Parts: sequence; structure tokens; C-alpha cells
Amino acid sequence: MDNVIFKTLTDFLATLPEKQKEVVEKRYGLSGSDPMTLEAIGEEKGVTRERIRQIEDVALLALRKNLNDLSGIVENLKSYLDVLGGIRREKRLLEETANSLANDPVKDLKRDKTAAKLQNHIWFLLDLAPHFNYLIEKKDNYSAWYRDPEILKKLNRINDFVKKELTRKNDPLELDEYHDLVHKTMRNFSLKNENILLSYLDVSKEFGFNPFGEFGLTKWSFIRPASVNTKAYLILEKQNQPLHFVDIARLINDAGFDEKKAQPTTVHNELIKDPNFVLVGRGLYALKDWGYEPGTVKDVLVRVMKKTGPKTYRELVEEMKKHRLVKDTTVLINLQDKKLFKKLPDGRYSLVR
Repeated sequence: MDNVIFKTLTDFLATLPEKQKEVVEKRYGLSGSDPMTLEAIGEEKGVTRERIRQIEDVALLALRKNLNDLSGIVENLKSYLDVLGGIRREKRLLEETANSLANDPVKDLKRDKTAAKLQNHIWFLLDLAPHFNYLIEKKDNYSAWYRDPEILKKLNRINDFVKKELTRKNDPLELDEYHDLVHKTMRNFSLKNENILLSYLDVSKEFGFNPFGEFGLTKWSFIRPASVNTKAYLILEKQNQPLHFVDIARLINDAGFDEKKAQPTTVHNELIKDPNFVLVGRGLYALKDWGYEPGTVKDVLVRVMKKTGPKTYRELVEEMKKHRLVKDTTVLINLQDKKLFKKLPDGRYSLVR
């Protein structure tokens, strides 16, 4: 059975002359194909872009005069936007309203063509009706539909408030801290519904979550990490234990920071040059913040003995566990370097000088 909105708009467009109807259907993708530009339609019809624009203008003017025929659907769209504070990011609005208008949401929205056709019909209604305004996508905001120009002023005030709070904290917010910020913002702007605030925040490109549920400014590297090093840092910080570079690469890809696939060799090559990471075992990396120091096993043994003096083999093994993940025998083998270490009569090891 055809969808109600499909049938309603088919009947609505049937009032137009065939040429005008065809242009509108192609422009908005109402027949199931992708929306076409004026230029593309002109090339297809062998006329200029300007001629297609004129045909479209005449068609839309005629349709707007008969908009009362679509009052039921338009009122539903108005009500939906009003419930969300009068503004909604375009992508979300099209997906959500398509879901509500589908005959069978589970079945229809699994069909890519049906879902796209539904969204195109809703996009057409939003563009046609005078009750909706379009916010063009820019550097700091996604495209959105809103009900009243005053909404944009409120959007900017909320964005400025949240940016100020995040800048003051200057660190990604854990979930509890994020909820505190949400409630503080709601009180400040007298918002009684959390979904309204979330709808406002969702329009902005300046805020976001990283894959670990931390909220902050997207310009922060720990919210939108761009480099392999930053992604690896976040992975190790969350795992809270040294990891092999192959596992770090896998976890970076599993986290889904972006579409870039991390390669194990790239991870290894980048981390070994970065002083924030310490190679603590065969291919195992830890964060320097955890107290690990760079250098080989011999370097660590030298530092320990300079600091504490002579120690037994077992004491050195225990001390090494604080700095490296190596086998006990590896410590013993390194102690055999007679240029650096000597064994004292009492069995302890010390530096040669």
C-alpha cells in the first residue's frame, strides 16, 4: 500500500500542468530519484537553467495558493518543531518525521529508496510552506529548519553560554559533568524540557562527544582527535594499562573516531617518536604520565642504581616492574654488561662507576 503522504502529494501536484509538475518532482526527488539541479533538468530538457527556474517559480506559486489542502501534514510538522523548541537540525528532522509518517517504520525505513523518498517529500513541504525557515549550513552550524527568527537569537545565546562554561572548565566533561551543564543551562534559559536544549545544541558544530562519551568543544583534540597520537593517547587513557601497538590500532578503529583506518605500523612509527609514550616492552606502549621513563632496560637499571645504590638481582627485578614489562631473565642478561655493572661480594649489583 502506498504511503499516505505520497498519495496526498501526488493528488496535490496533479493540479499543475504536466511540465510544471515534472519540474517540481525532479527538483525535489518526489518520484524516488535524487533531487536534480536546475541546470541538470535544463540539460535533460534541452532548455536553459533560467527557463527551468521560471517554470519552477510559477509552479510553487500556484501550489502555495492551495496549501490549505495540505494543512493536516503541515500542522503536524509545525507541532513537531514547536515541541523541540522551534528548531531542529535538518538531518534529524527529516529522519524523525519520515519515521512518524511511514506506514511501517521498521520495514519502510530499511528500504533506502523508500526512506529517501519520504524525506524528499518532507523536505518539499518544509520548503513550500511559509511556516518554516531554513538555516544554511556553515562552518559552525549544521543546516536546520526553524519556526521563528527569534529562535536563532536564542540559539546564539545558548551557544555562547555553553562555550563559556566549557572554556572555563577547559577539559572534556564526563557524563555526570555533562548533565550538570545541561541542567545549569536549562535553568539559565528557563527551559523545562531537556529535549529542547539538546535540539539547540545539536545544531552547533562546536560541541560534541568523543567515542568515550566525553563532551566538549570539537576544536579540542580529545573530542575530535585528528592525529594517530591523540587517538592512541585516548585509547591508553581509557584502557589504563600498557598495550601492544597492534591492539592500539585495533581499538582506534573500533572506537570509530573517523573514517581513517589506523594501521599498526603507522601507530608504532608515530608513538616511538612521541615523548608522551614510552615503549615498556616488546611492542608495548604506556603513557609517560603514568610515571614511565624513556630508555632501554639498561638505561632504567642505571637510573635505579644511581638513585638507590647497589641492589640484589631480585630487588632490581621488582624495581624494573615499575618501569618496564620484561621477563626476569631480561634483567639478568642486561646486568651482564661489565662496562656498566659489577657484582659485589655480597651478591648485590652496582654501577661500575
